[in-house]
Amino acid sequence: MSRIERSPQPCFFVHAARRGHQPTRAVLERLVRRWIMRELSGWLQLRVLELLDEGTVEWAHDVELPAVAGFGRELDTPRVVAIRCVDEWGPQRPGLWAALAVAHALAELLGGSVIDAFHSAALFGPRRWMRAPADGRVHIVDHLRVPSSAGHGRLRWLSTLGLAQFGLPDLELVDVPPCAVERGARLLLGLAQHMVDSGVRTPPTGAIGRELLLTVGELHWALGGELDTRPLSTGRGWTRIAVARDERRGWPQLLRLEPPVGSRQWGDRGAWLRDAWRDLYGSVSGQVEAVQPVV
Repeated sequence: MSRIERSPQPCFFVHAARRGHQPTRAVLERLVRRWIMRELSGWLQLRVLELLDEGTVEWAHDVELPAVAGFGRELDTPRVVAIRCVDEWGPQRPGLWAALAVAHALAELLGGSVIDAFHSAALFGPRRWMRAPADGRVHIVDHLRVPSSAGHGRLRWLSTLGLAQFGLPDLELVDVPPCAVERGARLLLGLAQHMVDSGVRTPPTGAIGRELLLTVGELHWALGGELDTRPLSTGRGWTRIAVARDERRGWPQLLRLEPPVGSRQWGDRGAWLRDAWRDLYGSVSGQVEAVQPVV
């Protein structure tokens, strides 16, 4: 897959009640920089300060809260601040961390909460601050949600929520057997990490599904492991997964994970997911990480 041409623009909202005197913009900018010096370190701290100096990080006061947020209706005359920043492609995401850092700094200064533009805060609550790594890389598990359709023994539908912050459409898995939900959720996160780090283009409309190669190291990193490490595995350490656009859906745009060419199914909808897991770990039950999809 070729490189994406359009840069992502992560966006977050700060939701706060109007209480008394509000600091001027000049005061807020000075306090935001102080917050960044306290909370960020290394290369990322320097890069975020550069983005602020360049005017790449933008924020606007008193904007309309998006309908997806669904949060904070109990507050009277709320103050909403929108923060966004043009980001870069690749494994280091200074624009994302800059937008997040400014959002959390403003939330602390204004006594508010950070809301993800692409998550429903009514379902998932406000966004919590996480310690940013000095090199600006991301563990995708810290930034995405993986909701699942209702269970009761039926086949499940899984999808990611939050890849729009990285300039990518979300991923989905359909017709997942209940016993394969955890495995499917982890594969979704692993492939999302692969796409974020490599900056691949989504298949155009009408295109035949293309295949991506996911390694056990990428999956380990996606789920919170250490960089350049991999878990013990008796498998080959990589697997192929097909990705195709769902032509039946106009919006939202989703990419569907499908079996690669030559995979076995034979009426068992979970067979290719088990095979992918064996490719990676050598055992269907091997190396289960502590990641829970949201039901």
